[in-house]
Amino acid sequence: MFRLCILALFLLSGCTNTNQEKIGEVLQSHGATSLHYDYKKIIENLIAYKEKLDLRNPSGYSKESQNYIFNEMRTSKNTIRMKFNGVYLKTYDDYLRIAFDKNSNVPDRNDFLILGLYKLIWESYKVGEGHQITTLAYDQEVFKKLYYYLEVIKWKVKTAKDKNDNYLFLTWQNNWQVEWNNKIHAGEQPSWEMIQNLSTIRNHKESILDPSNFNFEIILSQIIFHAKNSARLIGKEPVDIGIDAMISLVLFL
Repeated sequence: MFRLCILALFLLSGCTNTNQEKIGEVLQSHGATSLHYDYKKIIENLIAYKEKLDLRNPSGYSKESQNYIFNEMRTSKNTIRMKFNGVYLKTYDDYLRIAFDKNSNVPDRNDFLILGLYKLIWESYKVGEGHQITTLAYDQEVFKKLYYYLEVIKWKVKTAKDKNDNYLFLTWQNNWQVEWNNKIHAGEQPSWEMIQNLSTIRNHKESILDPSNFNFEIILSQIIFHAKNSARLIGKEPVDIGIDAMISLVLFL
């Protein structure tokens, strides 16, 4: 009788282990599907971001290349290579470094930024290797790095300026703030009269009390949310650290 009990317990234990393994496989497979969903939502947001960025910074992109870049993202390809000073760029770090270059004469700055972001995301999600069956195929450290890159990029888009103290990208600034900045750099002395004569203020299109434009930051925050969710799915949720600590982990700066 005792031997029969031991045998029964052994069989039940074996069944439990088998069930746990099957449950684990299902969860890993479900996690991989969720990662694919995160990637899809990130790209949708990145496309929306480029559309807004090009409208706000019309001299910062190539009209000839715009549709090619959109098609690249919509079809999950990674074939476009841009040149800078006659040399083809290779890595996403190369693209991001040019996007945030302090020289004021960088052409198509929007395109360098978007393609740098896209190539970073494309590589992190292993899109070129096809749909992964389980989350075990992904690298935890890669997604942690992706999260930190995105946080630093969000900060730099908002704050980075060129050597002439002009913002590299116009995103959160209201039109009157841009006009004010241009007049100051042209040598005009700041005064209340200057503010009143700014075209958008004078024509009552804007007020100095209007809130800043947070649409760009919201879109990047949505991208970061999905990247962080992906990191959580594969078991390595990034720890929120200060921007200085994040910068130390980012190569393109």
